[in-house]
Amino acid sequence: MVDLSDRKPSKGKLNSQWIDIRKALIEDLDEVQKLYVEAAKWIRSSQGIIQWNEDTFTMNYLEQFIREKDVFVAYLDGELVGCFSVQWKYEEIWGELFHDNAGYIHRLVVLRKYKGQGIGSHFLTWAEDYIKSEGKKWLRLDCMADNPALNQYYLSQGLVFQGRYDGRGWSANLYEREIID
Repeated sequence: MVDLSDRKPSKGKLNSQWIDIRKALIEDLDEVQKLYVEAAKWIRSSQGIIQWNEDTFTMNYLEQFIREKDVFVAYLDGELVGCFSVQWKYEEIWGELFHDNAGYIHRLVVLRKYKGQGIGSHFLTWAEDYIKSEGKKWLRLDCMADNPALNQYYLSQGLVFQGRYDGRGWSANLYEREIID
């Protein structure tokens, strides 16, 4: 785990508004839970995909997630608009393709009312800068193989398909983007 105690929150401009990205705190739990539960329900109801089960996002699970991972929250005008984590190991999914010169984005979510406003792209750019600051050269992530819209989105963001992981009853496509100096 990377020590973030001295890292200041980041501010970036998005469509003439300021978005603040910072390390998640236990105080963010209620809002983070609402965000993930809403996303899980939306994916299931609108896409017919069970990518995330809303029952997964218990307070205990999310508290452990925040305490043990590099989890970041993003606020726009005081409203939580998204969340994601950066992990440094994710061997099960990546198998033989795993290497330690990458940061692995996990559980990236954007509040539905901000869909299409560039927040996800902003998160990826911010995460890339963060990963680079830790001396790594690759941004990697996985997403459900049976979610064509999400797969197309990551391709449109310059990520390159690297393979597929088949788990028990689900599959994930693996993507990466080299971090250019």
